[in-house]
Amino acid sequence: LQTNLPNLKDKVICDLGCGNGYFMYRMLEYEPKLVVGIDPNLHAFLEFKLFQRLSGADRLQFEYLRGDVMSSFTGSFDVVFCLGVLYHTPDPIGMLKDIYKSMKGGATLIVDCQGIDGDDHICLFPKKRYTNMKGVFFLPTLATLQHWLQRAHFLDFEMIYSEQLSTEEQRTTEWAPVRSLKESLDPNDENKTVEGYPRAHRFYVRVRK
Repeated sequence: LQTNLPNLKDKVICDLGCGNGYFMYRMLEYEPKLVVGIDPNLHAFLEFKLFQRLSGADRLQFEYLRGDVMSSFTGSFDVVFCLGVLYHTPDPIGMLKDIYKSMKGGATLIVDCQGIDGDDHICLFPKKRYTNMKGVFFLPTLATLQHWLQRAHFLDFEMIYSEQLSTEEQRTTEWAPVRSLKESLDPNDENKTVEGYPRAHRFYVRVRK
């Protein structure tokens, strides 16, 4: 992703689904005008507040709000990052349309979305959980993700990355001693989840308004 970033210098940026603000802090080295993070997770918001007290970083703003607030930021952002969010919403096209409204003309959107392998225009809709995760709704093929973005009126679809989700990327660490991808795959077939679904792929794509 780092090698495919648009120009961030002096730009107004939104990190939708920012968590505790990790990527917001990483963006500071590119000298943005402002980075606005949006996330409804109270724990993440409080972590960000702690980080701010320790770092004193300026040009960062955390909005403790849901993603559907994006349509209220009409024409505000030069760049939007939507990382690991779309498959957690029951209305991905509606979210993309709200993001579109929030962007300036010619602005860039970068999307990170888990999905499934294949060329068909379909998506997986798990019955309850996916890799032990709650709140997973639609996991598209790359072709379906492209169609979602086209229906939300985005232009110039560019695939940055498309690979099977790796246990090197999602793993348990001393900082995050939680059940991760390795524990959520079928022990007899690593290409399936413990629920019997296809193993996820990760897609990074870039489009513009």
